[in-house]
Amino acid sequence: EMPADLAEQIPWIRKLLEAMRVPVLEYPGFEADDVIGAIARKAAAAGAEVVIVSSDKDMLQLVGEHVSMFNPVKEDEWYDPPKVEEFLGVPPERVADLLALKGDAIDNIPGAPGIGDKGARELIARFGPVETLLDRAAEVERRAYRESLLNHREQIRLSKKLATIDTTVPIEWSLEAAEVREPDHAALQQIYHELEFFSLLRELGPMEQAPPADYASFTTSGELEAWLGEIPAGASVAVAVPAHREGDMAFAAGFGLAWRKGEARAVPAGLLEALQPFLEDPGRPKIVHDLKSALLEQWRLGVEPRGFSDDVMLYAFLLSADPAGCTAEALSERLLGRKLPAAPEARAECVLELAGQLRPRALERFRAVYETIDLPLAPVLARMEQNGIRIAPERLRELSGRMEVEIQRLTAEIHALAGKPFNINSPQQLGKVLFEDLGLPAPVRHGKGKTVSTAADVLEALAPDHTIVAKVLEYRQLAKLKGTYVDALPALIDARTGRLHTTFNQTGAATGRLSSSNPNLQNIPIRTGLGREIRAAFVPEEGWTMVVADYSQIELRLLAHLSRDPLLIEAFRNGEDIHTRTASEVFGVPPVMVTPELRRNAKAVNFGIVYGQTPFGLAAQLGIPRKDAENYIKSYFERYAGVKRYLEATIAEVRASGAARTLSGRERPIPEINSRNPAARGFAERTAVNTPLQGSAADLIKLAMIRLDALLRERGMRSRMLLQVHDELVLEAPPEEAAALARLAKETMEGVERLEVPLIADVGSGPNWRDAK
Repeated sequence: EMPADLAEQIPWIRKLLEAMRVPVLEYPGFEADDVIGAIARKAAAAGAEVVIVSSDKDMLQLVGEHVSMFNPVKEDEWYDPPKVEEFLGVPPERVADLLALKGDAIDNIPGAPGIGDKGARELIARFGPVETLLDRAAEVERRAYRESLLNHREQIRLSKKLATIDTTVPIEWSLEAAEVREPDHAALQQIYHELEFFSLLRELGPMEQAPPADYASFTTSGELEAWLGEIPAGASVAVAVPAHREGDMAFAAGFGLAWRKGEARAVPAGLLEALQPFLEDPGRPKIVHDLKSALLEQWRLGVEPRGFSDDVMLYAFLLSADPAGCTAEALSERLLGRKLPAAPEARAECVLELAGQLRPRALERFRAVYETIDLPLAPVLARMEQNGIRIAPERLRELSGRMEVEIQRLTAEIHALAGKPFNINSPQQLGKVLFEDLGLPAPVRHGKGKTVSTAADVLEALAPDHTIVAKVLEYRQLAKLKGTYVDALPALIDARTGRLHTTFNQTGAATGRLSSSNPNLQNIPIRTGLGREIRAAFVPEEGWTMVVADYSQIELRLLAHLSRDPLLIEAFRNGEDIHTRTASEVFGVPPVMVTPELRRNAKAVNFGIVYGQTPFGLAAQLGIPRKDAENYIKSYFERYAGVKRYLEATIAEVRASGAARTLSGRERPIPEINSRNPAARGFAERTAVNTPLQGSAADLIKLAMIRLDALLRERGMRSRMLLQVHDELVLEAPPEEAAALARLAKETMEGVERLEVPLIADVGSGPNWRDAK
């Protein structure tokens, strides 16, 4: 049977061949080999010299006086009749007989049991074709061969039928029909775009040129106002917003505007005052790529933008959940077939064309997500980026000094254990010390000459038994925290505001979670002493208070809601400690007898279920035998049967639809869930389980941020939202608002959605991020 993933490609192959104007030669009821054989015979009979290009040895039966075969896998292999006999040990006309006897597992030809390649050649050399051999089977001296021939006559005849290429296919064919024709460039371009074959797209060369675009730059405010006045009421205008971030001067020339294809205008910086009323008019619908960044840039210019209702970046992300594919550059190349231009007017026209393609599809499927979450979140994030967060550089400098002393101590200890100094940061030198000099058990090498891995997972497996490895891991963590945060953050303080301004990426993670960059403030560890000390350097406005609100076990609560498991729901509704309850259920002890170790194991199982953890992964995490981990998971599913049913139903649904969905209706395509590769399929199944939980949690906190931001503004509060770290919000408040802000944050987060179990937000306040927890 044809593999499913190949069958899916056949329609695309047909489309491609049609666009390339390559003839497709086929006849219903016959295989491709038969069609090739029939054409080869017809062409040879017509006096043509035929070359069959194939690496399939079955085809060698077609080789004859005017037919040769070329093997494209081995470029020096050409087969004429003598070469076939030299290669297979039989002439071309006996190839089918050879296969009928020895069989061919690839083509499901059973052959004669017990007769191999050598035996088949000897029998054919003596008796000729299979039919004669079967008639004279009693003459075969070798008993095993003789019995095989006598006992499997019909199977052998069937095998020859299967192995014989039918050259009588009644296909109409002429040499003229195979003449090389010029491809349909427009059709090929469209297919290459759909399949994202960008290298092939470039190979097409210059395409038919579009009509010259009507591009120009305004020189006076009168020209600008007249042009804007000609735009029909309600027509959307694409706006390319100038960006003046360091290293990005792409829009230095000013704004770009476009409202119909083939026409666009540049607005120089000097005409901003004339453009401002349009940018601030809520009645003029406008389109951008990356609304959040566009708002920030306009605020920096003193503009209060309104009417920006279309964001092609957010549309693209809703449709694909692909962070890398949502940049303006990627969208322009993939959907428009051209590189994103630098000129602002050309960029604006690109944005207009992208909106035309993306808006209808995105709003048809995801209007509610776009209008209630993604679009209103953009200005909230822009305000958070504008607010920034204050850090205390002197605390980080003091911490840096202490860390440097620790790094030097660890370096000396590692060198002493190694018996010599070496560069601990060099994977090559570290690998040599550990696996050659000290003889530690080395991981399997992958690839010729490749350095033995010193990755974290490799070292973590060795650390419990080897002191030097444990110290290397400690050294690495210290060096990373020092370099990434302690030493780097003070240098990133904005001289104008005295604060740190991270960038929140709305399209940064396929689950829908926000990510943070320049700097990434979401990866500061919270469970280590050093991570907490770094958080202590994040402080509120002078004289203000830091307020931190954190969802409690939101993904487990969502698991209870989505699975409707009665035990989970009961535990959360009763306010029980869910890990103690799970330990009690899984390990069969009363809650009062649950030890800290049992609770820790139950916690690992709870969160492992959320992330689709395998017994192997759980065993590695807890340092227990794999069989014990299997029993933990088995016991969990026996007690929480509703969870098991939900997970199985989720995987089945994703396998059928190809995408996982969150509570809000956001989707994440997971095509690998039907992969024939077990590793890829297993990873996809874990992703299918986790995405509805992590993605729904992300959407809930986004909704809470939107509502909390609106309430702060409505009430005229000076309190500010500063950071979002997955399930946690970091805010600051003047002293008179701190208590009210804490109550407001808790009420908003807990009331954002009504679930089967209560949402709980833990809220604290203090003089810094760490102590507000």
